[in-house]
Formats: sequence, structure tokens, C-alpha cells
Amino acid sequence: MIDTSNTLRVSGLASGMNTDEIVANLVKVQSARLNKMQQSKTLATWKTDAYRDVNKKVNDFYNSMKDLRLESTFNKKTSSSSDESIVSATVSGIPSLSSYEITNVQQAQPPKAATVKFFQTSSLDTSKKLIDLGVTGSSIKINDQTVDFDPTKDTLSSLLNKISSDTTINMNVSYSASEKSFTFTNKTAGSGQDVKLAQGSTSNLLSILGIPGGSISGGSYNTSSTMSVVTGSNAVQAKMTINGLDFRSDTNTVTFDGMTFEIKSNMAADESLSVNTKSDTDAVFTSIKTFVDKYNELISDLNGKLTEKKYRDYPPLLDDQKKDMKDTDIKLWDEKAKSGLLAGDSTIQSFLTEMRNSLMSVVGDPSASPDFKTLKSIGINFSSSYKDNGKLVLDEEKLKGVLKTNLEDVKKLFTTKDRNAAISKTTANDKDLHDISGFGWRIYDRLNETITQLGSIAGSLTSTVDTKSFMAKQTKSLDTNIYNEQDKVNAYEQRLWKQFGAMEKAMQQLNSQGSWLSQQLGM
Repeated sequence: MIDTSNTLRVSGLASGMNTDEIVANLVKVQSARLNKMQQSKTLATWKTDAYRDVNKKVNDFYNSMKDLRLESTFNKKTSSSSDESIVSATVSGIPSLSSYEITNVQQAQPPKAATVKFFQTSSLDTSKKLIDLGVTGSSIKINDQTVDFDPTKDTLSSLLNKISSDTTINMNVSYSASEKSFTFTNKTAGSGQDVKLAQGSTSNLLSILGIPGGSISGGSYNTSSTMSVVTGSNAVQAKMTINGLDFRSDTNTVTFDGMTFEIKSNMAADESLSVNTKSDTDAVFTSIKTFVDKYNELISDLNGKLTEKKYRDYPPLLDDQKKDMKDTDIKLWDEKAKSGLLAGDSTIQSFLTEMRNSLMSVVGDPSASPDFKTLKSIGINFSSSYKDNGKLVLDEEKLKGVLKTNLEDVKKLFTTKDRNAAISKTTANDKDLHDISGFGWRIYDRLNETITQLGSIAGSLTSTVDTKSFMAKQTKSLDTNIYNEQDKVNAYEQRLWKQFGAMEKAMQQLNSQGSWLSQQLGM
């Protein structure tokens, strides 16, 4: 941005010249170098964003395939129960057995609270005073604890709340108008807890409410048409026998040998069921297919960037140029200006070449089957069309068949690696390690190295402020050069105004002298 702020300027009053236009044009010529620097900075910013976008896509591919180097990906198993209504099973670890015989299955039971529900023939208005309901006296006993009330002040609703909130009584009591019932529940669940009700010495409250005195433990309360009774009981552990070994659990879940068994119902004493496991080849197939699909997406995108046309006649627009353009025209111009930013980029080209070579090379692990040393042996080949730039072609039926018959060989093809190799060695920096390692490790290491390389060029994906990358240093250098060049342009403009000001002053003096001479000569 040219600094045009200045003190008082004389603009062609004596000379008649359009000084503003002359200075502006001269400064414009002088600013050519500055403009190129500003365009270079814009290009550097765009290129940084382009590199970071590539790095993000490489990182996305890395995240989608990194587990393909791990044996656990190929060791996945699935399970099935012969009776899912009684016991279902899921693989939660690495099972060592392929089948489990299940007997003696009983569900866990939570503790039960002692409860009595009393049914009535007519509903009550709980908002009425107790005395209006015909209640006399001032107390009742619940679990041998006396509850006092005032029938002239308390309503049935307030009395029920008083009972439920009294911690010494330890009882919840409620009234249901729709059921026309009172429910008393001991707050402590478990065996030995009781619901025991008795009239006070002078009270007729229970009689008015149609509730007989008595207790569960005393045998007074039994299930009948006028009441429903639940006797308190302790929690019961779930139990089951797996391959002759007894198991207990406080929940309906039992874990054993990398398996999680979920008890859904009880089993009769003479019943049994079986749970079987098998390799989850569908999951392995999905992992490999995802790898192929994501690989093809990535190389298609990157090859597109390498061959993208560069429009050298469309440099980045300057702010002054944008002022006279429509938004749609600016957008179309920028699209061409940004095209080809990474055309022929050596880092990306090398990355694609190394990945292709890694996938084409034979896995030289001596322990691997001679029939399974290439991707082709499991149904993955390179496209024969040069236009595809090395895309992979997957024969799904062949891969599914190989997974069912030779899963261990496929696992080695991807996961093989020398575990004794030095930590500093990877398949990306050590050829010998590369040649004996599986495809999962080869691509994993190559992606890791490329992510690091792209980070050194344009900044790490996790960094919020980048000052160390190549592009960051280049941008900083451009900023310094732009600042210095801006100072030169500003100084040049000031000199022009000073020179034109001196000229105007001289011409004004000359004009004044000419006028004086004319007057003296009578002209």
C-alpha cells in the first residue's frame, strides 16, 4: 500500500501541470518491483495452503490404513450363540478357544424392597383435611415408629409427605388416584426389611383409609384381591458354567478368555447352549478394501495437482486491481492464478513413486509362503491403463476367497517386520528392512516420513503458529523485502513532491518577475 499521506502539496498552480497525475504515474512505475513482491507473497501463501491441504489428505490416508500393519487387525473374530435369547456373546479380546459350552445359566437379580399396595373401592381427595375425611386421633405407627399428625391442620397429602421425608421411619408412601391405591415401600432393599403398620391408641386413620394393620414379616399381609405384596430380598448374583467352570457376576455380564457373555434369561437345569467363534474375515476384507479405495483417491488427487495447468498470464491480483473488477471476475481470475501451484512438485512426485515401488516389490520375508509374496497373489493389481497413474484394482471375490483359506498368509503379507531392528530404522530409510517387511509397514513408514517432510515445507498440521518451515521463512523474508521496498517507494514519492514543489515555487517567482517587468516597460 503506497503511503500518500503528506503535508501541504502544491499541485500545478504556477505551471498548469497535472502534478497529481504525473506523480501517481511515476510512483506506479517505481512500484513495479513492490507489486511483484506482493504477488510473490500471495503465491507463497497460496502454496503454503496447498501443501498443507496435501499433508492433510496424506494424514487422512495414514489414519485410515495404519492398523493394517498390526496383527490384531487380522486376528479379529466374530461369535455366535446357539440360543441368543438366553446368552449372547461378543469378542472383547483375543479368544484362545473356538467354542464354549454353556450350562447352568441364571440371571442376576437386584435386591427387592419390601412393598405393600392396598387397593380401595373409592377414591379419596388428598387435599382435604384429615378431620374432614372422618379421621380422629393424632398418631399411627409405621415399622414401630410413631407418626404424629394434627387432623385439623394436616391433609392426607401433607401426611404422606411427612411420612416419606422422615428418615427414622425409612418408608416411602404414595397414593394413586387412578388406581385408588396406597403403596408403602421400605427405603432399604433386601431381605429382613419390613412394612409394618398399626393404628395409634386413639386414631382411626388406617380404618378410614381402608388399610388393615399388620406386617409382611408377621404374615398379616398376603397377596389378595385387595392388596399386592413384595417381600424384601437380597441381590442374587448371575451364574453360568462355561466349559465346566463356574462363574459368578453381580451383573448379567461374564467375561472369560477374551469373550463377553451377556445373560438375557434363565436356563432350565437340563438345557445347554454353545458359543462358537471364527475369524472375522469380513472385517479384514473391509480394512483392505478401504486401503485400496483410499490409496486410489489419494494418488488421483495428487496426480491431478502434479499435472494441473499453470496460467502464467494470471498472476495474483493486487488490491488496486480488484477495485475495478466484479466479484465473479475476481473469483475466476483467482482460480486460474491458483492453478498449478504444485505442478511437477518433486516432494509429491517422489512420494507417489516410492509408494508405488513399495506396493510392487515382493515381500522377502523368508517365513512367508512362496505363494503369497505380492499383492497380486491376493487379488490386488495395478491398473493396466497409463491414464490411471498406478491405481490399484481389487478382485473382491479372489480376496474374500483367500481370506477364508489363507488368512495367516495374508496377515504376514501386511504385518511382517523385523522386530529386532533398531528403532531408528524404518522401511522408508532402510532398504533391507523395507524388502523383508509387509505392505502395511511399508506404506505406514512412507506416509509418516512424507507427513514430516511436508510439515518441514509448510508447517505441521498440529501447529497453530508456524515460524520454522521453509515456506514460513520464505514468507518472512518476503515481508522484510516488501517493507524495505515500500520505504523506497514512499521516499521516492516524497522526493517527487519536493522537486515539483520547488519547480512550482521557482515558476511562481519567475511569473511574478515577468509581471513586474511588464508593468515597468508599460507592456
